[in-house]
Amino acid sequence: MFIHITPDELEDEFKNSWKAGLITNPTIDYATNAIHCSFMNKEVIVFKFQKYGFINDNRQNKYFISSGLAGITIKIEKT
Repeated sequence: MFIHITPDELEDEFKNSWKAGLITNPTIDYATNAIHCSFMNKEVIVFKFQKYGFINDNRQNKYFISSGLAGITIKIEKT
């Protein structure tokens, strides 16, 4: 399964910073059901899966994540 998250779908306070290339290192945190990134030397939540009714559970899958100016792409594979 592929999931693509555009910059416009990110939390409001991070949309412009993402477009400016100031946010890096996206990872999925299963405890918060969100995507965490580095921004100004802090870990921040830039996307919440819950807002889309999606619960990501790592017991049955693994993921690969890539990012760029177009957003965040996640490939989820069953284990």
